Amino acid sequence: MNWHWSPALDMPPVERDRFLADALPTSFLGEPTRGPVPGGRAAALATLHGYDLADYGRSRNFVDGASSRLSPYLRHGMLSITEVRDAIKTRYATEPARSEEFLRQLAWRDFFDKVLDWHGRGLDDNLENAKHPVERRTGLPPDIAAGATGLPCMDGTLHQLFDTGYLHNHQRLWFAAYLCHFRGVSWKEGARLFRRYLYDGDVASNNSSWQWVESTFSSKPYFMNQENIARFSNNAYCESCRVVCPFRASYDDLQENLFNARRAPLQMVGRHEPPKLPAPRDPVRTPSPESAACASVVWVHDAAISPEDVALKANPDAAVVFAFDEADLKREPWAFHRLAFVFDGVVELMRGLPNPVKLVTIGDPATDLAAIARQLGATTVHLTDSPNAAFREAAATLRQSFTVNDYPRPVLAEYTEEPRRFSRYWDQCAPQVLGYAPKGKKSRP
Repeated sequence: MNWHWSPALDMPPVERDRFLADALPTSFLGEPTRGPVPGGRAAALATLHGYDLADYGRSRNFVDGASSRLSPYLRHGMLSITEVRDAIKTRYATEPARSEEFLRQLAWRDFFDKVLDWHGRGLDDNLENAKHPVERRTGLPPDIAAGATGLPCMDGTLHQLFDTGYLHNHQRLWFAAYLCHFRGVSWKEGARLFRRYLYDGDVASNNSSWQWVESTFSSKPYFMNQENIARFSNNAYCESCRVVCPFRASYDDLQENLFNARRAPLQMVGRHEPPKLPAPRDPVRTPSPESAACASVVWVHDAAISPEDVALKANPDAAVVFAFDEADLKREPWAFHRLAFVFDGVVELMRGLPNPVKLVTIGDPATDLAAIARQLGATTVHLTDSPNAAFREAAATLRQSFTVNDYPRPVLAEYTEEPRRFSRYWDQCAPQVLGYAPKGKKSRP
């Protein structure tokens, strides 16, 4: 087990980034360069309180529309989904209709969490049969891995992904449709790519959305045409484009071209290869800290990085442990900006907690937590629930040796059926989310 704790708490960001890169040498892609989004609770609250959704309903589908940019903080628990709901409902209490569309979109995150809760590791595979006969290939084509497809809209999307860790939802849908339907690549390759680079990359929303595009979690495949890209990007790509556009056709013609054959129209463009992983380097090793005895330990996982986390708030005298899953990060390395974002949040959290022992580990979470608990003389582990399968498996391992207190994670709505379609979920759950029954029904763009 490799323990890192107090040295990083007092470092400025640049030094902290070097510390993190040396501690996780095989767990990130590219250079150890900080991204544009700061991590932590303070940045999350500033983003929430500074957000104006006045134009959200009209502009949300446009790439430069009034998006909140809250998803990275929601993904890592720096804000809870109920905090965002309550803040927005309070702000627009006298005119609730203005916030309805935002809250409906927020509910997609709750819905996708319920999908992961229901299926667990099953969400890594097709939930349903695809609604088309076209074969899919594994391996990411090298031109896509390099952001060099020759199509300005796709290359612009990829470079934005690589450089900023952010994509508007419409850009995500366009690229997913391109990769799956035009290039004939498995949605799993795209989901893995997004999980590595997006600040909000996860299994629940990410895998579910890719399957929604592929039609393994929807009634039909999603695809777009050139007119759609031009309209919702405000011609950012199309106006200067000089290549033959594979998207320039009617939806009827594209439907025929994409799905009435065994092979995608651009399947043979580029070879299909697994991505190159970072070369291994020797990690920094720091000694175990001296620790006072504690009766219990709180496990802060990567979806609960907040002092408002229910397990943390209930146990101010417990030891606190955040664990980087080294094996998982070696298997699927993140862009460094994702690691730095998470570590920013962890450092800010640890600095502000009153708890007597605060540790950050790199290794196997269940093994590390068990070793720390035994060293401290702790018999109880506290944690806030997550639908993530790896988290659930680690919690089950801890239960074999310790008393484990589970705290419920914040949810927007109670829904006991299998979550198959958002429209059915919304029909039942909208009154819980909004506080009233909406007049009309809407689904995704």
